[in-house]
Order: sequence, then structure tokens, then C-alpha cells
Amino acid sequence: MSGITEQESAPEAEAAPPALAASRVRELGAAAVVLAAGIGVLLARSTIVAAHESELGPQWWPTVLGVALIVGAVALATLGLTRPSAPEEEPASGHGVAQLIAVLALIVGYGAAWYQLHFLVVTVPLIAGLVFVTGGRGIRALLVFPLLTTGLLYVIFGLLLQVPL
Repeated sequence: MSGITEQESAPEAEAAPPALAASRVRELGAAAVVLAAGIGVLLARSTIVAAHESELGPQWWPTVLGVALIVGAVALATLGLTRPSAPEEEPASGHGVAQLIAVLALIVGYGAAWYQLHFLVVTVPLIAGLVFVTGGRGIRALLVFPLLTTGLLYVIFGLLLQVPL
């Protein structure tokens, strides 16, 4: 025995409640962002004007999406508060930050280029760029995968669903 009784060590254990761990704060922050997005979608759906009344009008999908986002936010917050907090993480590396910036730049460039060029022309380089930035190398990763993925997206959305791309 160390000579310290339970009564002597008890005040140290009850000194102050620990602050929220950084992982809990991140999880609750993510839940707040998802909740705000869900509320935003529900508010924005009211601006959609239906040409005619129907059971599944144009406001139906935004309503489903908004409710799903809100339910997901509640689930994230619940898990964030009830699960044990994750161990502290290492700070972001320079390589990781560079990857994030490159991915965001590719997406912004894709959005800007899509106004000027066709879906097929801008999507292949986007996917190839994303694969390259995240570590993909070789002909299959940088050429075959982007071509097949773009083709599949075009067939599903452009041809079958007739979404104007």
C-alpha cells in the first residue's frame, strides 16, 4: 500500500469536471453544421413553386432531405455526447493541408469550367485530378477509372434520367 487512504485521494478525483474533449467539440460542431443545413433546406423548399398539385410535388425531395439531415444531426450529437471521447489526434500535416487545398481547388475549378464546357469534358479531368491528389497512380487509376465513372454518370443522369448536364 502507498500509505494514502481512499479519503485522502478522493478530493483530487472530484476537483473539477473535465472540459469537453476536442473530439467531442468536433462531433458537436459537425452536428450543428448538419442541423443548420437541414433547417436551411427546409426553409428553402418553401420557395419552390409547384406548377400543379400532386402527392409527390417538387417540394417532396427537399423535405425528405431536410428531415434526414436533421435526424442525422440529432444522431451525431447523441453519439458525440454518449460515446467515449477519441484520443487526441496529431495536428494536420503540411501534406494533408496541401491535399485539402488541391481538392478544393479542383472542385471550384470544376464548377467554373462546367459553365463553359460540357459535363463529359470537365468531369474526366476532375476525377483524374482527385485520384492523383489522393495518391492514385497508373493508367487504370488515372485514365480508365475516370472514363468509366464519367461514362456511367452520363448514362444514368444524362440518358436515363434525362437530367440536363
